[in-house]
Amino acid sequence: MKKLLLIIFTIAWSTLFSQDKMVKHQINDEISYMVPSTFTLMSSSDRMRKFVSAREPLAMHSTEDREVDLGINWNPMRWTAADDEMVYGFYKASIQSMFDNVEFIQDGIKKVNGRNFIVFEFVSSLKSENAFSGTKSSRYYTYIQYTSYNNQVLLFNFGCKARLMSTYQPVANDIMSSVKISEK
Repeated sequence: MKKLLLIIFTIAWSTLFSQDKMVKHQINDEISYMVPSTFTLMSSSDRMRKFVSAREPLAMHSTEDREVDLGINWNPMRWTAADDEMVYGFYKASIQSMFDNVEFIQDGIKKVNGRNFIVFEFVSSLKSENAFSGTKSSRYYTYIQYTSYNNQVLLFNFGCKARLMSTYQPVANDIMSSVKISEK
């Protein structure tokens, strides 16, 4: 009996302390979120090597091995809260057209800390074919949420390879539920 209790205590203790500590990251006076302490802010050169974008993101975080990314960005598209349903439909159709297959885990409009967000959590697959390597398929886990901020789009995007989903899905949910925005 003592051995069983010792094993249970050891597993519980290691699980408790193996999880990353979450730390607050502030974009500005109005936007904050929690991110694991093991995630680092990507440098400009890291961002430019890994992502192509017309606009500089507000923040980009990654794990040390660069296999998991969190990006916070904005889009100048005019959007007010009254447009939520229309914007939801537009983004869902865009996601579905970008990949060969999309399996939605959740999609819809939900409140996060009192604010409406359009939320898409999904696993996507994309096949690529070329004369040199034949057909390859890649699967990717994504959790993305959009909201209207100062009449523009503010988005939070978490992604990793689907094989890492069981480890990082709870982390993505913690990050996304920690987002706080207060417009002045």
